[in-house]
Parts: sequence; C-alpha cells; structure tokens
Amino acid sequence: MEDAVFWIMIGGGLLSLIAWGWYYAALGKRISKEEEKAGRDLTYEINPFTGSSRGAMDG
Repeated sequence: MEDAVFWIMIGGGLLSLIAWGWYYAALGKRISKEEEKAGRDLTYEINPFTGSSRGAMDG
C-alpha cells in the first residue's frame, strides 16, 4: 500500500509540474504575439493573469 501512495504522489507531482510548464509556455507565447501585434515592448502593460494588454472593454 505504501508503494501505491508513493507512486501516486510522484505521478501527481509530475503532472503538476507539466501543467505549470505548459501554462507559462502558453502565457509567454500569447504575450509574444501581443507584443508583435503592438510593435513594441509591453512589459509594464501586460496583465500577468491573461497575457493580454487589452482591457475587458477592448475585446
């Protein structure tokens, strides 16, 4: 039983790390696309949660 708990914990940890990496890679890709579209650096204008420099009203 202890072996099963160990492997479940290891599997869950690995899945968590993969999801975390995927999230930040996708966020970086979206920010890069936004900066390319704007034609300038949007470092201090990007919302870190959405990866967008546009507000809710901008669409």
